[in-house]
Amino acid sequence: MENTLIFLGTLQGLLVIFAGFLLFLTAAFALFRGPRYAPVRIRLMLCISLLYIAFVFFLLSFGLDEIAAVGSSARTVPRLWAAGLALFSGVALRRALKGKAPADPEKGDVRRVLAAAAIVAFSLWGMDIAGYFLSSAAMIILLCLLLGERRPGVYLSLTGSWLLFSWLVFSKLLTLGLPSGILFG
Repeated sequence: MENTLIFLGTLQGLLVIFAGFLLFLTAAFALFRGPRYAPVRIRLMLCISLLYIAFVFFLLSFGLDEIAAVGSSARTVPRLWAAGLALFSGVALRRALKGKAPADPEKGDVRRVLAAAAIVAFSLWGMDIAGYFLSSAAMIILLCLLLGERRPGVYLSLTGSWLLFSWLVFSKLLTLGLPSGILFG
């Protein structure tokens, strides 16, 4: 198992993971080819892709070293993200398979997708300067505004809830040091 995890950490391992993803996605597309799934086919592919990514996160977490001196294991955070991603993707997949999900849109909004990607990238870059909490707060507010949320109570409560959750889980429970940035570090 250890040799497999070491291999998956190399460039060839990344290619194997990517090839496995393409194979998995092709099989899922063939499975959902019928007319019954046509209105939600893209949604199904997205959910299945996210489940695959959650599986890869979980699998790769076994390759991380155990550090007993820290309050928690380095394996905890990737497994936490994998579990959350799998849970929400599984619920969305179930809704789509039962016909309770809305139909896929006819046309996507590429500019909005690129703007969201730029906001996330800027947030990741900003963590080195302003720290995790300030950068995450700005990202959540900007993404809410980009997605059309105009009620300050909604996006401010969402931002505050996420920051409180992050502080409790990562800083207090898991005792992980979140980036403080050069402004506050």
